[in-house]
Amino acid sequence: MTLECDSDDYRLILFDNEDWSSHFDCHVYSHKQGAWSLRKNRFFAGSSNLKFDMPVICNGVIHFISDCYSYLTEDSTYFRPYIMSYEITNGDDEDESVETKFLRVPKEARRGSHDDSCHMNIFKWGEAAGYQTICLVRLRKRVFMVWILTNYKSSSWRRIMKVRVKGMGLVEQNPVIKGFTVLNGDLVFATKKKSTLKLFHIILLAYTKNCAPSFPTWDDKDHLEFPI
Repeated sequence: MTLECDSDDYRLILFDNEDWSSHFDCHVYSHKQGAWSLRKNRFFAGSSNLKFDMPVICNGVIHFISDCYSYLTEDSTYFRPYIMSYEITNGDDEDESVETKFLRVPKEARRGSHDDSCHMNIFKWGEAAGYQTICLVRLRKRVFMVWILTNYKSSSWRRIMKVRVKGMGLVEQNPVIKGFTVLNGDLVFATKKKSTLKLFHIILLAYTKNCAPSFPTWDDKDHLEFPI
């Protein structure tokens, strides 16, 4: 279940699948209308498992990325990670032509995506080329790569960052990255050392302006620690 908010309403979005198929019913609850409605078109998830717990809503469209596991044959369209999007519209305004859209992740991101160390997620980015868009972050073998979606129709992406974790100047040697996200143009990630999580951030917006990569000398003031 996903929550979407705008200036005068909030909606709950529920995808339901009772027959274990790749097609899901989409139910939308509008607080303003005080009722649930069933979308006319079902959501198609493809043949891989989607990360339904990490949705991204942008421009009235909900997006899900698939996992990186290799359980399909190589000739399948869904062999490599992909993104599925579905337009969320209001009640009677729903367009019956609206359907699920398949988005390819960058070719560079697909390479080595079945490696056990590969983790890939999408996040809401902000404005690019005059409209709101999403970004893709991949972590593989302690290397972060970030792309922003520049053309929705052609699934065109622009890579804005590639950096090795060991090149960030962290005090820890070979740190274990336990998670990452994008917040307000920053890549925020957590490392684990014994029983402590440390949070760091990189200002991604600088990369969109073609600034040279630079990292501070991390010290106790540059991260937050949490006992676990």
